[in-house]
Amino acid sequence: MTEKYQKITVGGLLVKNNKVLVVRRSSAEPYLTGYYELPGGKVDFGDHPKESLEREFMEEVNLKVIALHPYRVFTYISDKGNRHTVELVYFVELDDDTKNIKLSEEHDDFKWISAEEVDDLQISDEIKMNIKVGFKEIEDWALSKK
Repeated sequence: MTEKYQKITVGGLLVKNNKVLVVRRSSAEPYLTGYYELPGGKVDFGDHPKESLEREFMEEVNLKVIALHPYRVFTYISDKGNRHTVELVYFVELDDDTKNIKLSEEHDDFKWISAEEVDDLQISDEIKMNIKVGFKEIEDWALSKK
């Protein structure tokens, strides 16, 4: 019998000029190669999710960010049925200059995309939902301030 385990991951929605940063998984990644995603990754044992997300941004795109607060949580079971992943998706704020973007070997491209461009890229349905929900929450917040 295959051993079952849980994994906690984090993703970050970084918005600049009404566009969100997405990165494309390189051929070094065995799962969803060529798909765009939000920067993020695994929460290491003993880490706070915010710390993990800030570390992952530095590792993946060489950007210093501040993780603000989670706006979405989603879970999924792997195709083999042995891994349960729980992902916390945070709004993040840039604490750096975007000219410093440098990709790790996990990714081979990055783009800044608008809400309208989300469906034009190869992005998993869950990540598309993360981006769309994030844009909607930002829009709702902006409207509430008027």
